[in-house]
Amino acid sequence: MTRLSTAAWFLALASAAAGQDASERLEKKVQEISDKVSAAFVFFPAGSGMFISKDGFALTNHHVAGKEKNVRVTLHDGRNKKATSICTDAVGDVALFKVEDLEGDVPYLELADSDRLEVGQYVLAVGNPFGLATPTPSKMVYPSVSLGIVSALHRFQQHYSDCIQTDAAVNPGNSGGPLVDLRGEMVGINGRIATRYLNRVNSGVGYAISSNQIRNFLPTMRAGGKEGQAHHGKIAGLDLSRAHQNGRGALVAGVRADSNAEKIGLRADDFIVRVDRYSIFSADRFHGVIGTYPEGAEVRLSVLRGEREVEVLARLDRSDGPELFGERRRHDHGGYLGVLLEDGDEGVRITYVKPGSPADTAGLQDEDVIVKFDGRTVKDRNDVLDRIPAHRPGTKVQIVVRRAGQELTIEATLGKRP
Repeated sequence: MTRLSTAAWFLALASAAAGQDASERLEKKVQEISDKVSAAFVFFPAGSGMFISKDGFALTNHHVAGKEKNVRVTLHDGRNKKATSICTDAVGDVALFKVEDLEGDVPYLELADSDRLEVGQYVLAVGNPFGLATPTPSKMVYPSVSLGIVSALHRFQQHYSDCIQTDAAVNPGNSGGPLVDLRGEMVGINGRIATRYLNRVNSGVGYAISSNQIRNFLPTMRAGGKEGQAHHGKIAGLDLSRAHQNGRGALVAGVRADSNAEKIGLRADDFIVRVDRYSIFSADRFHGVIGTYPEGAEVRLSVLRGEREVEVLARLDRSDGPELFGERRRHDHGGYLGVLLEDGDEGVRITYVKPGSPADTAGLQDEDVIVKFDGRTVKDRNDVLDRIPAHRPGTKVQIVVRRAGQELTIEATLGKRP
């Protein structure tokens, strides 16, 4: 064997040994984190959860348990405990519970800074897919652990407005469980998966609510929110252009008179280029960032006005979610009104009127309660949302609303979807 071939042989051996060492280190790290996370894991009846404090506060998804006041949960050591709802965030899909009668401190996970995540970074998805976990002879219950990477950051998925995309295996039952980095800290809560052909199984595209969004909401949620509900923020009266702006920012298309947007000094043709420390390059990115803050939060906007950059301080109004102004996306050729709606005790309440929309032109206002639409009594929000696009653009419809104790009949001409 020549000196050259001998050197190459030793180099190959050294490389293989180094690769094996790296693999073994990763394996050991995953085992250590799995033990840590399992000890702090909470099994909810329809999904997963995680202790985030030693005194028994636990997080899960709203769609797992947010509509329940009390549930029975199972801990890693097999104990079955009562958990009481403290607050739920229906839009952000996060629910906070307090597990009772714990008889001492419990293991818990710290929230990481999700802004420090990088694409390609290893993460673990921990949960109870398909309810597979069962007690061992020692009564211990172990969640499932999947290793993957961060596939993308700051994904805008409507209600998941600024989420983490991962290829770690996530399936039904993982909802509410933590996404964990290799430091053993929680970077997010797994909640949704992308599917095809109606198959609700892992496709390699999972979405997690970021830990920084959760951190923004925790003070409000720990205090119980408003009647057990946490609400997201928005700048009322602000209309952003949906046209592509080549990364220049979010273009302000209009500002409604006497709205919060007007009061804080925003103007048509402004470009919003930053919200706090986050760069803004499109309307979706603006909505994505704003969607991580609760109602009442103060945010600082950097606005490009002509050649000059100005700063604007905004206190956020209540938002009912980043919907497409009340009308369903699948009715692209139907009529368009331009409102956000929610079900209330007295009927269907208008929570937002889009500036310049047919609703705005007709005189509909925020807080109007719709009693009748086109001559028929409305049953709920979905009833109205289905009737709007059933008419063609240009159709005149009569809308009876209750405003300040009076009933008003307003005629609106439906427009084309922007």
